[in-house]
Amino acid sequence: MGLINYVFVIIELIIVVGIVAKILHNCFSKEKREEAVVVNKQSFDKTIYRKSQAPFVKKSYVITFQCKNKKRNFDVSEFSYNNYIINQKGTLIYKGSRLIDFI
Repeated sequence: MGLINYVFVIIELIIVVGIVAKILHNCFSKEKREEAVVVNKQSFDKTIYRKSQAPFVKKSYVITFQCKNKKRNFDVSEFSYNNYIINQKGTLIYKGSRLIDFI
């Protein structure tokens, strides 16, 4: 194997380790509750290209909460995105990087 192949293997290992670390963090983190305010809402369009089908657009939604002195971003469903309002106050319940509820 050439040097370039080793570099690609190392990069792939780093990516896999990062993904596994995030999954483990979400599984073993304790559920946390904090008073928070919705400070931002964003939606993104991403075009997905696959060999077996025509390109399609996938939307993703992110809500940003202000908790004390820290901002937290969570990926949410379209339903949740539409139900949150900027400056809405409540209790943020999350586990790792996963939003559980905002009441």
